[in-house]
Amino acid sequence: MFSYFAYGLGIQSEIAIPEFIEAELGCDVTLKIENSHNPIDYLPQEAVGQPWCLKLSRKDALVYVKDTGVFLVKGGNKIVIVPAPYASEQLIRFYLVGTVMGILLYQRGLLVLHASGVNIDGGAVAFLGISGEGKSSTAAAFHAHGYSIITDDVAPVTLGKEQATIAPGFPQIKLGPEVASTLGYDFESLLLLNSSEEKRGYRQRQEFTQKPLPIRRIYVLSSDSEFGIEPLKPKEAVVELSRHSRPATLFQSPDAQHFLQCVNLVKECTLYRLKRPRNLALLPELVKLVEEDIAHDTHTVTV
Repeated sequence: MFSYFAYGLGIQSEIAIPEFIEAELGCDVTLKIENSHNPIDYLPQEAVGQPWCLKLSRKDALVYVKDTGVFLVKGGNKIVIVPAPYASEQLIRFYLVGTVMGILLYQRGLLVLHASGVNIDGGAVAFLGISGEGKSSTAAAFHAHGYSIITDDVAPVTLGKEQATIAPGFPQIKLGPEVASTLGYDFESLLLLNSSEEKRGYRQRQEFTQKPLPIRRIYVLSSDSEFGIEPLKPKEAVVELSRHSRPATLFQSPDAQHFLQCVNLVKECTLYRLKRPRNLALLPELVKLVEEDIAHDTHTVTV
């Protein structure tokens, strides 16, 4: 068995997951491989022949990806992988470390934001947005300016303590070729995520915290002709949190618990709309704008 730590959890796995941090900790999650069955055996009849299937609940979930396999997520503490014939471990991990882990965290009762985040002065700054809006590239721009990445795409929020916190995921972020070039990375030397994915993985080698960080800012990314930051009204903020979190990002209907979590987070943390031109050359200006916004923040972060 391999032992890892990610998203605040100790993970015991039957397969290697090099994206995660190796650590000998308690076992919160077990990950097993089931090679004696065909993934099709687990699918409902209406899903046979489809490229993708998702059945989601807080107790049991099924994720099927054609040519990859079936992921069974049980009770927030167990993942069973039924690989498709000839599926590579690289392709399996691509879905495991993001989508599947996000479902497991949802089952554990966390508010799972579709966000990338960075560590700024001991506080978590998260960037929400739809796929393709620039969450990863925004976080990568901050990393290029000396800030540490805490998560990419999956940001699990814990509520109910003095301050809401985000548990760091793992020290890797996805970059497209243009973003990589703009930020000074050699795209060809980055990690291949899977053969059909245009983006590649940049692995942060140092200064990755494993401790939950208090939330300092949550920005909702928005394309605009000009830069700007504006606070969202509470009702609007709840809507944005709901649409940019599990289960809505998986095209599933949220439940009452999820709605209440969004409301409670808005009570603790003001959300801001971060408007910016979609011009990679202006990423340094975006970083400066956010730095200035946070510098004028009078809210105290307790570390």
